[in-house]
Amino acid sequence: MPHGLDVLLAWSAEPGGRYAFSVTAAGSGVWIGFGAPEPAHDNIQATGIEIGRCLLKPTTEPLMDIPRILRWILQCEHGHGDLCQLSPHSTFAHAFRGMSFLRLIDVQNNCLVEINHFTKYVALSYVWGVVDNFRLTKANRPALLKPGSLDKVFRVLPETVADAITLVRRLGSQYLWVDALCLMQNDTDDLDRGVNAMDLIYERAWLTIVAACGHDANTRLPGVRLGTRMGASNTVEVKPGLTMGVVIGLDALLERSVYGSRGWTFQERLLSRRSICFIGDKLFYRCRGVEQAEHLVDVPYWNRPRRLKSHDNPPEAILMKNPVYDYSSILYSFTKRAFTNENDAPRAMAGIIARFGETIECQFLEGLPTAAFDLFLTFTAWKGSLRRRPALPSYSWTGWSGRIWPSSAQLRGESENALLRDHTWIIWYKRSASGDISLVWNPCDPHFPSRDMKAVGYYERRPFSYGRFIPTQLDTSRTTPTATISFSQSIPPYFILQFWTMSAFYGICDIDVFNATGYLVDRNGAKCGSIQLDGFEETTFFESQICFEVILLSESGYTFESHLRGCSTTVYPAVTEGWDCFYLLLLEWKGGLAQRRGSGKLIMDALRNSLAPGPVWKEILLA
Repeated sequence: MPHGLDVLLAWSAEPGGRYAFSVTAAGSGVWIGFGAPEPAHDNIQATGIEIGRCLLKPTTEPLMDIPRILRWILQCEHGHGDLCQLSPHSTFAHAFRGMSFLRLIDVQNNCLVEINHFTKYVALSYVWGVVDNFRLTKANRPALLKPGSLDKVFRVLPETVADAITLVRRLGSQYLWVDALCLMQNDTDDLDRGVNAMDLIYERAWLTIVAACGHDANTRLPGVRLGTRMGASNTVEVKPGLTMGVVIGLDALLERSVYGSRGWTFQERLLSRRSICFIGDKLFYRCRGVEQAEHLVDVPYWNRPRRLKSHDNPPEAILMKNPVYDYSSILYSFTKRAFTNENDAPRAMAGIIARFGETIECQFLEGLPTAAFDLFLTFTAWKGSLRRRPALPSYSWTGWSGRIWPSSAQLRGESENALLRDHTWIIWYKRSASGDISLVWNPCDPHFPSRDMKAVGYYERRPFSYGRFIPTQLDTSRTTPTATISFSQSIPPYFILQFWTMSAFYGICDIDVFNATGYLVDRNGAKCGSIQLDGFEETTFFESQICFEVILLSESGYTFESHLRGCSTTVYPAVTEGWDCFYLLLLEWKGGLAQRRGSGKLIMDALRNSLAPGPVWKEILLA
């Protein structure tokens, strides 16, 4: 920063529950903390300094301190209880879904082993990148099961994997799980079994090594072996006897890393109960109760684990204390991530979805919880435009690449059931490729807690006609699906949504080509709503017509001035609060099937002023 520039500091309880000065101008995740006095004890109980301050150690040694890491883990095992411990499973098969054995690297006997009993192991989470990666295959499996076999291939292992093996030995552990060596890469069945249980593999690991340093598997783990990093000074003297230093939090560092941008690593890190993270030349430890760092003095949390805080909050969201809101938070964090194969996005979230399904007590349809279905259909792009994944449904986040903002992320403290009862009306059906039709949310399904009225679900419904404007002689009573329908295009393999709702046409004006946003225009030329255009740069759809069909999904209880700032205040008085808007989807029809092409909000009174033919109660088939 330039000399003489004033910087605003705020005393706050971060990072990791410690107190330090946050630096507003530097963005989230950057703090200035005090240096620990000499000698810098790892544990400051005896120093007389206030417990809880963020104190930097004067220096970091070239080699990592293994006894200190083991002490962090011991604190967690003895002090954090159920927060960081797994509930015991009765059988191996129950613990590792669909797997008859677990393949591990035995770092003491230098070979692979296949075991079908519980044992302590470490897992590696890393970025493959484009480097040559020695892999397990059908051909080399028999040889790699022989003791000493890894010695023969150790020199061709990627540096990340080799350092992880060394680290596991230094930690005094015996087993390591690495996908490239523990899943047969040319055996589809073996690979699928492992991928489908990968969430459990990371969750049940005693410790996960997170290699977030570089962009591929040839990045070293700093501090594991001599020569992998230099020693570092962490503080500067600001006046005699007082030192300070800059602290960048783990989440802020991960946000800028290649590791933090990849889709598969999200689930691996989030479901791990304990992890040590290598990033830059720093080493962090995180469990569900505390965060420690090699360059910071430890603060003991033996019997009072602290909730972690971060910008996106995925570490806290996975605890599922408020599952509908927390799943929204997870989606916000996950959807910014990239995939080599875009169609992998649902699989990379499968383990997290399974846990939320158990907690919400419902099934998921294409990544959406069926007990709160309406709340997760009204997502929008977060700072930019979404890009279509054609093989996946357009009505779900899975069908789009790009970060989303779910409207359900605004529901903290709200009653989901009251919202579903009073402000939604659509009876959702799903249609299979073979033409079978069934309810999306079926209270008679054994997966639903039909007798638990406190659980989220559609226990009471009110029709569209309940307290809403309906054009004269328009019948909105039908909600049952049409059984026999002919399509002039091939039917997708996923479920189609089939439902009845209000449809209307509007124009679109003032399109911002950089942010893919615009305004809806009624028949009088008045701006009456906002719209975000999906796949804006991928299609000529928005240029090919002047009238666009939108369908109403639910009522919006959150009206942001920025969304409707440009609307006509003479025709439509300013909407500031209450349920004065509809959530909507913009549709494009092809061969009898509709696809989502945008989402937005419509001022309720504008339904009276739609373009010809006016509002229509219509059956929608949404792919």
